[in-house]
Amino acid sequence: MNKNITATILTVLAFGVYFTYTTVKWDEVKAVQAVNDQYSQAIANADNLITTRDKVLQAYNSLSEDDRARIDKMVPNSVDNIRLIIDINSIANRRGIVLRGINAQARMSGAPNGQDMAGSPSGDMPNNIISAPTLDTVSVSFNTSTSYGNFIDFMRDLESSLRIIDLTHMTMAVNDKGGYDFAVQLTTYWLRQQ
Repeated sequence: MNKNITATILTVLAFGVYFTYTTVKWDEVKAVQAVNDQYSQAIANADNLITTRDKVLQAYNSLSEDDRARIDKMVPNSVDNIRLIIDINSIANRRGIVLRGINAQARMSGAPNGQDMAGSPSGDMPNNIISAPTLDTVSVSFNTSTSYGNFIDFMRDLESSLRIIDLTHMTMAVNDKGGYDFAVQLTTYWLRQQ
């Protein structure tokens, strides 16, 4: 009888230790394994990103200096509103078009409500912006008066320029001189480096 009591007590103690200590530790081990799996996946993703970056860098380095300059003109890495206005104005001048009320305003995609760069008190970037290059926009608006055909030619010239420019808004009205008054809003892009 003494042997049965000892065996029963040891069995109860074994179950008690299993359910109170071992299962808790086993759950902790599973949680650590899950975190370890996440880290392993992150390392694999980082290795893939490094490989992709090296391929892109190699392709970029194989470009000629002229091609690199063209890419930098297509999507510049800084905002130069004055240069942008001068470029658009010179394209208009080739067609004899005078632009009035030209306004260019850079917008950061990471800023709240698309606020412009001057929107933050110190001009600093908000903390929630990632540290990778970000494609941001510059909104350009202007008014002009010209013939319809001349305006279409001007828009084709803008379209064929190296800089990527999207027409986002346009209004047209007939004026008393037999021409048209146009109000135009364009969007162009720049790559913000952090």
